[in-house]
Amino acid sequence: MQLIKDASAEKLRGAYYTPPAIASFILRWGINGSNDYDILEPSCGDGVFLECMSKDKMLFHSVSAIEYDKDEAEKARTINLHDAEVINDDFHHFCLSTSRRFDLVVGNPPFIRYQYYDEGQQLLASEIFSKVGLKRSKLTNAWVTFVVGCSQLLKEHGKMGFVIPSELLQVTYAQQLRQFLSHYFNKINIISFENLVFEEIQQEVVLLLCEKTGGDEHLIEHIEVKDATGLEALDPHQLNLPTKTIDFHQDKWTYYFLNKDELDFLSKVKSSQMSKISTYANVEVGITTGANGYFTVPQSVVEMYQLHAYARPMVGRSVQVNSLSFTAKDWKKNLRLGAKANLLVFTPDAKTNGNEGTKAYIENGEQQGINEGYKTSIRDDWFVIPSIKLSDALFLRRNNMYPKFVLNEAGAYTTDTMHRVFIHEGVNRKAFVASYYNSLSFAFAEILGRNFGGGVLELMPSEVGGIYLPYREENEMIFEQLDKMLREKTPADKMLDYTDEVLLRQGMGFSDREVKMSRSIWHKLMGRRLSRETLEKPKEDKRTKSDSCIQQLNLWDLFNQYEFEPITQNDMVREDYAVEYETAPCHLQLPIDISKNLLICNVKKDNWEQYLDGSAKIYYTGKKFPTTVALNKLYYFMPYLSGKGIRDLYYIKIARLGYRKEGQDNEDKNDLRLVFEIERIGQLFVNYKKVKLEIWRTFTDTNMEKILQVVKNTD
Repeated sequence: MQLIKDASAEKLRGAYYTPPAIASFILRWGINGSNDYDILEPSCGDGVFLECMSKDKMLFHSVSAIEYDKDEAEKARTINLHDAEVINDDFHHFCLSTSRRFDLVVGNPPFIRYQYYDEGQQLLASEIFSKVGLKRSKLTNAWVTFVVGCSQLLKEHGKMGFVIPSELLQVTYAQQLRQFLSHYFNKINIISFENLVFEEIQQEVVLLLCEKTGGDEHLIEHIEVKDATGLEALDPHQLNLPTKTIDFHQDKWTYYFLNKDELDFLSKVKSSQMSKISTYANVEVGITTGANGYFTVPQSVVEMYQLHAYARPMVGRSVQVNSLSFTAKDWKKNLRLGAKANLLVFTPDAKTNGNEGTKAYIENGEQQGINEGYKTSIRDDWFVIPSIKLSDALFLRRNNMYPKFVLNEAGAYTTDTMHRVFIHEGVNRKAFVASYYNSLSFAFAEILGRNFGGGVLELMPSEVGGIYLPYREENEMIFEQLDKMLREKTPADKMLDYTDEVLLRQGMGFSDREVKMSRSIWHKLMGRRLSRETLEKPKEDKRTKSDSCIQQLNLWDLFNQYEFEPITQNDMVREDYAVEYETAPCHLQLPIDISKNLLICNVKKDNWEQYLDGSAKIYYTGKKFPTTVALNKLYYFMPYLSGKGIRDLYYIKIARLGYRKEGQDNEDKNDLRLVFEIERIGQLFVNYKKVKLEIWRTFTDTNMEKILQVVKNTD
């Protein structure tokens, strides 16, 4: 495929090859005693599935394997497998041109985002969708096209077994695919893994095993194993007997992580008199400023620029809301603590008729390029934020253990880190918000939300609206006690012991068994989200004793404190000055301050290009970062190119939390990482210099004076 140029070939082809244990299991499930199947592998790579068939001496009639990459196709052709052909072609062309049909399709389709297709491939993918009455959106990943296309290539009683991202279960762009599969196949088995099974990537995957029987039943089953080795204990025959009837009205397949008793219980809740949040309120995204760092400011900035006429109370981070009610007193406390508790709501005439401070602040924004951002540049006046509405309550968009729902008694605005909840007239506001805090509503939040790396649960407005809650006006009586418990950081289960008794058992007449089941469903889904582990490549442990004692930074603790706001921000206080050095390896008059802290970070080879040409703007860390590095003191950054060393010096503008996909355009991973926004200063050394990476062979925390001395001593 012709894709973007600045990424590794493996990533662009989605070539994260299948562990043999997984390939073998899919084949055993698919063939299952047959000896005359026609089998298709639509993206065979170097031939993992073919190798398994050869090694296990599996019986079949024919095997057709498609591979776009010529070199990989040649590797696959060297596998000794009878009645097999490897076709060097684009699957899109093959799918649309072949008249052949297959008993079994197996594979690991490429995980390639839509924007990396050329225009011709996008047209072919759309044609594949249209053949079964589907419409391909611009957000559709390549693996979705492969699933839809391969479904069409099956015989009347065909089977399909794929390794695909767990996104299938929950993301919006796969909603159409879930509906298609539910109707197209009669039996669907989903196998998930407690731990991540692919080396070096943070992509959670599932096995999608589908079968056409020609019957009227549409059944689904979910099975979870610890890792790829856990598949050995599964009997492929058992997978022919899924027990759960597909609910065509159920949007997300995370629902099927639950057992039959749990699903029956939730169905009973849905058919009862209990209503959803959307019955009592409208939920909208928070205010989209286009530049939260500019439009949300502490009181010191309001005073400095005399912006009082435009400053409005606001709350934008979860750490600022630790209660059931956000009051004026809470807002003033945030203000005193230096939080960004003001939203700047400029009027169209602010630039011309505002005071001198206002004009200076707007001019400063233009100098920073705030007016050139996507959201700001499409406005009539870039500094005028649209959709300025006060909401009755706030629902946090991204959360850890459970989502927070807060009554907005302070009359504070919020950015898009929170959703705005507009409660209908006649609804008791305190009773409504308090009614959400129970095990059943928390369970529905898990079912409806989506998971991100690091355990983050995100809910969009429509998903918040779908949460069932036991609203009764009498629930107002627990509001004050619940507010107190939240402010005192009462453990979630202890809080739920109190609220479940009042809201569910007494208020809704739930039995003890139903209350316990509500809690166990929440625990199951929440626990699964928070407990993912990554498969690491085995490595020789070369750490020193002191190195092994260094603790890993808890990124979630940082998220609770900062969310996506800057942890370190140097761009407003930069005071570099030119210093001359007499050491040969250093360029003269490079503007640096030798007293400032420096972080040296290892850069893998597939990320070199942006550092070699000096275009790098973002560095994201690995999943581990040491607690010994003082983030608030970092000032300089030097990339260590594996095998080469250090040469170029960068200035750290901002250190913050973000997602790995920010570091590379072709990444599609939402695992939480530390992100450094960087700016190249220049080439510090004539040639690359090798230095010791002292922490985990990945980082060195030092300062400019020390690193210059180290390099001088090694020359």
